[in-house]
Order: sequence, then C-alpha cells, then structure tokens
Amino acid sequence: MSSSLINTVTPEMIKRYNRPGPRYTSYPTVPVWNHGQFSEKYADSLYQEGLKDRPVSLYVHIPFCRQLCTFCGCNKYITGNKQKAEEYLSALDNEIAGVAKFLRSRKKLAQVHFGGGTPTYLNTDQLERVVKMIVSRFDVIQDGEWAFEADPRVTTNNQLEALYKLGFRRVSFGVQDLNRDVQKAINRNQTVKQSWQTLTNARSLGYTSINLDLVYGLPLQTHQSFCKTLEEVDKMRPDRLAVYSFAFLPGMFKSHKRAIKEKDLPSPEEKIQIYLEAIRFFSESGYVMIGMDHYALPEDELALALKNRTLHRNFMGYTTLHNMAQIGVGVSAISDFGDSYWQNSKDLDQYLGESCNKKLNPRRGIQLDKEDLLRRELIETLMCHGEISIPDFETRYEINFSKHFEKAWTQLEKFDQEGLLKLNSRKIDLTPIGMLFTRNIAMPFDRYLTESSSMNFSKTV
Repeated sequence: MSSSLINTVTPEMIKRYNRPGPRYTSYPTVPVWNHGQFSEKYADSLYQEGLKDRPVSLYVHIPFCRQLCTFCGCNKYITGNKQKAEEYLSALDNEIAGVAKFLRSRKKLAQVHFGGGTPTYLNTDQLERVVKMIVSRFDVIQDGEWAFEADPRVTTNNQLEALYKLGFRRVSFGVQDLNRDVQKAINRNQTVKQSWQTLTNARSLGYTSINLDLVYGLPLQTHQSFCKTLEEVDKMRPDRLAVYSFAFLPGMFKSHKRAIKEKDLPSPEEKIQIYLEAIRFFSESGYVMIGMDHYALPEDELALALKNRTLHRNFMGYTTLHNMAQIGVGVSAISDFGDSYWQNSKDLDQYLGESCNKKLNPRRGIQLDKEDLLRRELIETLMCHGEISIPDFETRYEINFSKHFEKAWTQLEKFDQEGLLKLNSRKIDLTPIGMLFTRNIAMPFDRYLTESSSMNFSKTV
C-alpha cells in the first residue's frame, strides 16, 4: 500500500465515511447483547463445551493499574491497595474452579492470555499463583500459546523471568507513542529507555514473540511526531505490531470527558494521514499488514496464517487459533463459545461478592441463531482477508447471496462505484482504499445496526 493513497483519499470521502461504527471483534456486537443474570445458560454452555473433543482458550482479566492512562477504554481499577489484589485472586480461583466443574472434563488448554488492566501489577508470587490455578484444572498442551500484556513502566526483569519459567513465550508491551507531549496529554510518561530496556530484557530471556502496541489519533499527536515514533519502534524490530485507532468516547468514558480536550485531537484528515504513514512505513520496513491494524514479520505465524487463509479475529485482535471456545475469567471477561457470548459483571465489588460465594453469573449475553452465524462468519472473513467468495457462502448456508443481502448489496454497489471494492456475482474484493474503510464495508451486513445504535461506537476514521 503506497503513500500515494493519501492523495486518493479525499476530504469528501473522509467526511462521508467518518461515522460511528463497530470494530467487529465480535458479532453480534456487545451493545446488542442482553442484560440480566445468566448463571444457568452459561453453565449449560460450559457443559456443552465439555462434551466436545477440542481444546479451549482461556483469557484471564487482571484489572489493576497503578495509575490511569486517560486514553484507555479497558475495564480497569486504579489502586495501590495490594489487599484488593489478594481478594481478587481468591475470587478468580473460585471462578476457575467453577468453570472446570461445569465443563465436567479436564479440558486441553491450547492458549492462555493474561490481559488487563496491567497483569504485571501482580508480583511474581501472585502470578505463579494464577498459573497454578489454571494448570491444576486443565491439561496444558505442549507448545501451547501463553501470552500476557505488560506495561514497560512497571514490568521488572524478575517478573519477565518468572513468567518465562511459568511457560509464557509471547508478550505484548504497550508503547502507544514515544512523544513526550503526547504522553503527558494521556498521563502516560514512558521513556524511550524504559521501552527499550523491557524489550531487550524479554529478548535476552528467550521470549519468541514480542508485540508492541501503538495508538494513532491521540491528543497532540501529529503526522510529523508519529513518524519519529515509527522510526524508533522500527529499530526495536518487534515480531508483531498492533497500531490501533484511538476511540474517543467522552459519553462512555469519564476519563475521556474529564482529561482529554477534543480540540487537541488530530483532525480526521490528519488522523488518516498518520494511519497511512504507518501502513507505508511498516510495509517498506518488511512487515506484512494483517487486517486493519496489525503487522507481522513475514516469518511470523500471523503472516503465515494470512497467507494460508487461517487467520481469525476475536476480542484480543487477530490470532492464528480458531475453532475453539474462548473462556474468559475475571471481572468483565467475555466468553465466546461460537454460538453464544457471555460477559462477567463489569463491577469489581459485585464480581468479588458473587465469585467468593462460588457463583458464576455473567451479566450480559446472547445466543446466536443461524442468521447471526452466517453474518458473523461473513464479517470475520471480510475483516481478516478483505474478500468474500460468494459461492462458498451460498453453498454453506443455502442462500442466494444478492437476494439474501438485498439491502447490503445495494450499498456494496455504491462502494464499488466509489472504488472501495470490486463486486461481481462471485466475489467481493476490497481495494487498497477499501481496506482503510473495512469497518464501513462490514456495517451493511450488521442486522442490528441502526443510526441510533451506531452512536455506541467510535468513529471509523
């Protein structure tokens, strides 16, 4: 994807497509899930999963952070109270035990991911305690994928060493932006030296996959300043990169409303120029672009999965693992069983109270019907590969594609006329410009999306 795209993407196009829209890490998206208490339905999903001869993936949410990064939209709990973490680990132990009980079989575990918050908020003894909770109740697959997220400002070499000994081989470090003015604007003062040192320590210990997270569209960020961040990050040469769009949602996050001034944000034109510069820079540096916002070295598993059309997308972004349930434990954690989604309470005290009473009680959920499954697969294929083989879907779901998606087909024809995709009776194929607006192109296939409901989402540019 060349830098000449910036001349092709007109201000009129940006204005037309810069509208709120889902990121489609799930379909149906979270805002349309039902509210309630879903103990029995969740237990049944676990039981049915236990009957299947396939491994599972486990996501563990650690919500604690030492200080607030004002750009962050994750479910987090800012505290220096270490006793709270101890209470949380006891609750987590109860939940993992309950999950294992309802599965009714000692399931094989192919993937473990510690997310947050800041997982390395926990000390080495606490991290080891969480791993023991898991391995005592699941059969760990040899060479399974164990990964965690880490903040270079608080992650020590002892923690990296301890996690390596516990079996972790993948780590994702948050960098966001190395410019000091941008860091100050988001309350995240992280020196270049800290980022370098943590990455170097992880490499020296033998971690086989290191990812760096960057964010574009942050307050005070400019095209010129972000170029300097890109140059420094390229010297670090991580195996993978995630370059996310900042989702400014002052109506949803108090920290956005209180601490971030909308006038400090890049204009939509500047923001897309920053995005295009990242695409150009990493492509010329030898990285393969994965979907909308990930990059990987050519020999990395993600790049190979893209080439082999085995790429998958879930709540953690793009992944090589698929055809397995993702079970989420911890406050706000989400479980994905393929035909249903369930989310734990987002309120920490509520989660602690129920889990300490050994009660598994997700507070949001949805069970997918046949139409949901069709649209879920279609949107994921579009997000992962940028193309749709129409005969494949017609055969698998016994539909006439253009008639079944009559309203969407009309919109696809407009996208075709505007150069975002190429459309015929056999294929939908996104163009390089269309890849920039993948979220927009997926939206016509969303049966739940209305103008009012779309306001729950960040803008697509």
